[in-house]
Amino acid sequence: MTQTPAGVPATQVTLREALRQFSASLKPAEREYAAYAEKFCNDIGLDRITADLTPAIVEQYGERNLRPTDPNGQRRLDALKAWFRFLKNKGYTERNLGTGLRLPKANGPRATSASTRVVETPIEMTAEGIEALRRELAELERRIPDLIRAVETARSDGDLRENAPYHAAREALALAENRRRQLEESLKRAVVADRSELDADVAAIGSGVTVTFLERNIQVTYQLVGPREANPAEKKISVESPVGRVLLGRRVGEEVEVEAPQGTMRYRIDAIIHDP
Repeated sequence: MTQTPAGVPATQVTLREALRQFSASLKPAEREYAAYAEKFCNDIGLDRITADLTPAIVEQYGERNLRPTDPNGQRRLDALKAWFRFLKNKGYTERNLGTGLRLPKANGPRATSASTRVVETPIEMTAEGIEALRRELAELERRIPDLIRAVETARSDGDLRENAPYHAAREALALAENRRRQLEESLKRAVVADRSELDADVAAIGSGVTVTFLERNIQVTYQLVGPREANPAEKKISVESPVGRVLLGRRVGEEVEVEAPQGTMRYRIDAIIHDP
């Protein structure tokens, strides 16, 4: 009998087919496990090949879906662990990808209540920054089908253990999907920074701030942006950076100090520019 080399899945099947087999294998007391496994498959893509699953994909799914406030959290965790054990035992994945899944610990006594809601704070950004995230997400969603096809093409080229294009394609796909989820999460929470109640001469997110570095008499203009928009090459600095933090809320004529590794740096605010 021909044996499958160690570390190589014996059979290449889709998540759809593996889910059907998993559901059929469950005992009566475990029937609800199928629903939790199906949610995972729908999130990842039912037509994805089981061998293409990676620890990063599973870890990211767990971070999004395993919550200490979920009254069914332990049951969900048990179902996912059973699902990944099944995939490993059938030879559909190289190893058990569910071993690292954990139910996060509750932060304090109130977090264990089923009625406690996890409130995610909004992310203040400029309108341009939000639009840039949307464009990046659209481009990723356009590219991901091509990356999936690249994985499928590379998989057909022979022994997966020594198939460098296959592993490179899987890594590229995992990175793209990870970035897609980051963008989706950011856009869910993103709001345009509200300057309606601020004076026109107060620096806020989205403001251009012209400052003079007093020690060297060098003038530079920064734009204050949210952390997800920061781009030093374009002089866009985060309001959470040392310089951005001290400029936020300041007015023309004020002098500020920034503690830096090379010592204290002093700036004078010369102008504040708001987009119309």
